[in-house]
Amino acid sequence: MTIDPLSPEEVERGEKIPVVEIFYSLQGEGMRIGTPSLFLRTGGCNLRCPNLPCDTPYAVLPPYSLHWEEMEIAQIWQKFTPYLHLSPDLVITGGEPLLHWQKLSPIIQKYPYPITIETNGTISPNFREAPFYKRVIFAISPKLSNSGERKQKRFKPEIIRKIGKFAPNSFFKFVLSPANLSQLEGEIEEIVQFAPHLPIYCMPQGENREELEKNGGIVAQFALSKGYRYSDRLHLRLFPPVRGV
Repeated sequence: MTIDPLSPEEVERGEKIPVVEIFYSLQGEGMRIGTPSLFLRTGGCNLRCPNLPCDTPYAVLPPYSLHWEEMEIAQIWQKFTPYLHLSPDLVITGGEPLLHWQKLSPIIQKYPYPITIETNGTISPNFREAPFYKRVIFAISPKLSNSGERKQKRFKPEIIRKIGKFAPNSFFKFVLSPANLSQLEGEIEEIVQFAPHLPIYCMPQGENREELEKNGGIVAQFALSKGYRYSDRLHLRLFPPVRGV
């Protein structure tokens, strides 16, 4: 399949996005696990989660922003081009990539294969202004009370309801530690009621294979007890804990 480069009409010149990294790998989490994917990681996040270790601090914390590259949409597309013949999914992650949803619009319109956007569920695109976002799979990963963020900042019911309504192929993904499952059970139920038709995935907290092995079985049993789905973290099993995998 031949895919043409973005035309000048498809690119609003001068618009730049802070890019942390672009790489090709397997999707390691959630609904599309195991799928060959291009990853576009953007910089910046609207949450800080002071009580939890961030698994991508280099895409969130201001000191790292010196290493982000401000890229135009056409430059990003050029990085995609060598892989497009492989028909990969596109995974847009962060940070919080929906901080840049308007600037990302040409890519969402043009990319010919499935797109997943990983989001904390506090920002939504304007689906009426940008209806092409309706085809996106939003991996909604709300932060819970153990994050240390204030509830009114980390939990936006109207955003979750909107994404669930306009992008019905989306899903929830909760990162859980065995230490506080009983505390978080009610929070999960409160959140998912605003998009009750979306699948719910539970994923163990962990930064390496050892932590995944330690936490995975307990989180899987919790998922079974609630009728939720379990998501592994495939990249932690297959690759060393480094960037770009």
